[in-house]
Order: sequence, then structure tokens, then C-alpha cells
Amino acid sequence: MVFVGDRGMLTSARIDAELRPVEGLDWISALRSDGIAKLARDHGPLQPSLFDTRDLAEIRHPDFPGERLIACLNPLLRDERRRRREALLAATEADLKKIVREAARRTHTPLTAAAIGQKVGKALGRHKMGKHFGWEVVDGGRLRYWRDTEARLDGIYVIRTSVPATVLDADAAVRAYKGLATVERAFRCLKTVDLHLRPIHHRWSERVRAHVLLCLLAYYVEWHLRRAWAPLLFAEDDPE
Repeated sequence: MVFVGDRGMLTSARIDAELRPVEGLDWISALRSDGIAKLARDHGPLQPSLFDTRDLAEIRHPDFPGERLIACLNPLLRDERRRRREALLAATEADLKKIVREAARRTHTPLTAAAIGQKVGKALGRHKMGKHFGWEVVDGGRLRYWRDTEARLDGIYVIRTSVPATVLDADAAVRAYKGLATVERAFRCLKTVDLHLRPIHHRWSERVRAHVLLCLLAYYVEWHLRRAWAPLLFAEDDPE
């Protein structure tokens, strides 16, 4: 049996405590951003050059004994993250420039370092860009700031799995992880968008189970209809 879960569900602590000790259980999950950064630090196994010829590569690291790490690059996600970050950086920089001008005007009663720090903290927190800027107070009341960004890991995500390559190759492991999107779409369809599984107004347990069963059957029918009508819905996997 193989559990597939996102990085918030199948954490390292949960894997070590609940899955690893049980014989016959394997898992597929993904690393958090700090784990990805650790793999790329100090000439580690994760480097952008891995993706010079292909957008997928298997790597190893001693922190994950008995596991395979599959590094993937999504160029569309990379470009989108860079675009969004640049917009947030520009907005934050505009706020910091206002503080610089205000500090420069206050010649008679200069702003204290604490006052400047409070204003800078508020500006950095507005768009959550604190980790992308460095700053300091100089000349007894003037603000100096600079960008401190790291974009080389944009669009890179790392799948972690204990399933051997003889059972599931790298491509299949990535597809299995991406299959979580289908599960999330099914829950969204069941709960809110189409079938409205909740709220449940029944009081008897048999009726609650019947209600849930009918909703699952309805989704089963909808799933088959979407597959059969994929060309009509412009949802086929292969546009050709």
C-alpha cells in the first residue's frame, strides 16, 4: 500500500512515527521549501543545471535514507512566481522609498532607529517580503535598504518516495503525486461546487450514510461523463 499526501499531511515527523515502522507501507509526498533550499545549499545535489536537458531528475541525500528524491522543474510556475514576486518587491520598495524620504526630511528632529525600524517592519510585513530585503539605519537617522532575493529555485519542487524504482519509475511517481489534484477536485465538487454534500440535515445514521453514498454515486457518474465528453468540454489531455 502506498500513501500519497501533500507536504502538509505527510510530514517527516508523521512518516517517521506512523508509516516507516509499518512493514508494507510506502509513501509519496513532497519537500517543503526549507527542505528544498537545504538540498541546494553548499553545492548540494539539487542544482539548476540538473534541468539543462530535462525537467526531471533523481537525486539522493543522506537525510532521506531509503528514499528517492525526484526533483522537478515547472517552467510555467517559475515564471509566475517570478512575476508575482517582482510585483510584490516593487510595491514594498515603493513603501521603503517613502520612509527614506521621510527620514531625509527630518533634519531638525531626526527619526530614531527604533521609529525607523517600526516603519520598516510595517512596510515589509504588508506584502510579506521581509526575507527579500536587507536594511540598516546609517548616519544617525537615515535608512539604507537593498534587495536580497534568491530566484534560482523558482518552479522547482521535489517529490520524496519510498517506493522502489522497479515498482514505480520517476515519471510514474510524479504522476501519482500530481493525482492529488484529482482528489482535491473531487472533494471540492462533492462539498461545494456541484453536489453540495454538506450541510447534512439528516439525524439518523443510516440516512446520513445513504446521503453520502448518493453523493459519491453522483460524483462517480459525473466523473465518467466528463471523461466521455472530454472533447466536447475541451478537457482532453491531448489537444491533438
